[in-house]
Amino acid sequence: MRKLIFILLVPLVIACGEETKEGKQKKRVGPVQSAPYELLVVCDKSWYDSETGAGFKDFVNSKIEGMPQDESIFKVICINHEGFSKTYSVFGCIIFVHLGQKYKEAEVRYAKNVYARPQVVITINAPDSKALDQLIEDRGQAVIDRCVDNEMGRSVELLRKDYSGIVDENARKLFGCSWHVPSQINMIKTAENFFWASSPDNTYNACMYSYPLAADAMTKKNFCHNRDSAMYFNIEGEEWGQHMETDTSTVRVRERLIEGEHLLEVRGLWDMKNDAMGGPFVAYARLDSTTGRMIVTEGFVYLPNKSKKKQIHSLEAALRTLKTVPKHK
Repeated sequence: MRKLIFILLVPLVIACGEETKEGKQKKRVGPVQSAPYELLVVCDKSWYDSETGAGFKDFVNSKIEGMPQDESIFKVICINHEGFSKTYSVFGCIIFVHLGQKYKEAEVRYAKNVYARPQVVITINAPDSKALDQLIEDRGQAVIDRCVDNEMGRSVELLRKDYSGIVDENARKLFGCSWHVPSQINMIKTAENFFWASSPDNTYNACMYSYPLAADAMTKKNFCHNRDSAMYFNIEGEEWGQHMETDTSTVRVRERLIEGEHLLEVRGLWDMKNDAMGGPFVAYARLDSTTGRMIVTEGFVYLPNKSKKKQIHSLEAALRTLKTVPKHK
């Protein structure tokens, strides 16, 4: 398999199910038992598999943006309401769907850690399928985000215990930040305001770089320009004239508020100019107000002709571990 070359060797109603219910303290719950990114849907299965339920079925089977092939965010398991039991209650993400004229309008409710932890339980009520489809159109992204956030949180907790020491060391030294990426990412190249780290097989890759703040810093155009500049000088192919570039036609950006931090989330495809290599990337761009710069953490995958879902999920979770390291006086 061809490899990249290192130049250096080295309004929602939120209920907290674990806290109180009708003034009484609930018992603490045990850990989630489902696999990462498994989503349990509890509804009328005959409706779910029918034409009227097709819109909702497509919704819960949403695809990961910025991938070279269609890959669903979640593995979806659907059961009838009467089938819900203790066995299913330990899923990390659960969506209950209720349809009927007793519901005057469509609504979505969130609760957390009701049956297990960390867990998000989402209840969607609607008078009919049409109202449900409109609710999904208006607020579906928030539902997906809440489920993804829960699963990202599970991965972040694992990364707190097992991470690449060499990446964290260089993030601290070059950018004054702590950053926990998967431990198999242990080969590193450093440059000015930049480092690239990779697993030995090049499957998992992590980059960190910065660039000056501009008025259009939170735009696709500005991000792609600065990403291409960083990659042009720092990630080269096997032959002269080969370097990483961004497929700007695939890039999707959106501003996010994640754990109280305002940032730009970017997804898309990269390729190697004058070569056949390529794959997906995900990046978070953050404003460092102390230096007046944007700091970017990025994960990209090189795994030709195979599913990349596991890798991109793992790398995105790593993006959420970045923390500023206080300077000691």
